[in-house]
Amino acid sequence: MRKFWLFLLLVMFGAAAIAQPNWRLRKVENGIQIFTAQTDNSNFKLLKVEVSVSANINQLIAFLLDIEKQSEWVYSTKYSNIVKVVAPNELIFYSEVDLPWPCSDRDYIAHFVIQEVRPGYVTIDSRTDADRLPLKKGLVRVPKSVAHWDITSISEHELKIVYTLYFDPGGILPAWLVNLFITKGPGHTFQHLRTGVNQPKYKDATFPFLNTIVK
Repeated sequence: MRKFWLFLLLVMFGAAAIAQPNWRLRKVENGIQIFTAQTDNSNFKLLKVEVSVSANINQLIAFLLDIEKQSEWVYSTKYSNIVKVVAPNELIFYSEVDLPWPCSDRDYIAHFVIQEVRPGYVTIDSRTDADRLPLKKGLVRVPKSVAHWDITSISEHELKIVYTLYFDPGGILPAWLVNLFITKGPGHTFQHLRTGVNQPKYKDATFPFLNTIVK
C-alpha cells in the first residue's frame, strides 16, 4: 500500500494553503522533517514536509515542470503526461500510479500553478481537476487533493521547501491505513528530489515569469 501514499505525497503539486493546523512532528529522516495534523471534518490527516535542498529556484522549477520524468523520482508513478499548458507558469497534468494487488490503481488530474510572490520566494499551488478527463476502466480517480509549496531561497544555492498536502484517495480504503503510511513516502520522494534537481539539464534553466537571477 505504501506505493500509493508515496506517490500522492509529491505528484499532486500545489493548491490552496492549509490554514493553521496543529502540526505534530512524526519523523526526521536525512534532515527531512515530516509532520501530520488532524482535520476537523475528515478522517484523513494533513501532511507537511520541511526540507532544505541544494539548488536554486530556477533549477527546482525546471525539475518540477519536467512532468514526464515523475516516474523516475516520485515513487510508484507509472507515468505522467501534460494534458494542457495554460501558460508558462500554469499547466494541467495526468498521472497514474501502480498499487499492489488487490487494490485498484489510481489516477488523477492536477491543475498546477506557479507564482513568484517576490524575488527569492515562490509558491506552487494545485488542486485536482477530477472531471476534466473521462474515467478509465480499472482505475480509481482521486477525487480531491489540495497541496501547496512554499519555496524560499536562503542563499545563492540553497532552498527551504515547506510542502503541505491534504488528499482523499477515493475508493474503499480505510483512513487509518492512509494515516499509517503517510510518513513513509516523503523521505523517499524528497530525497530523490534532492538528487534529481541537480542533474545538469536543470542547472542553467531560466523562466520569463521569474525575476530570480541565476548566478
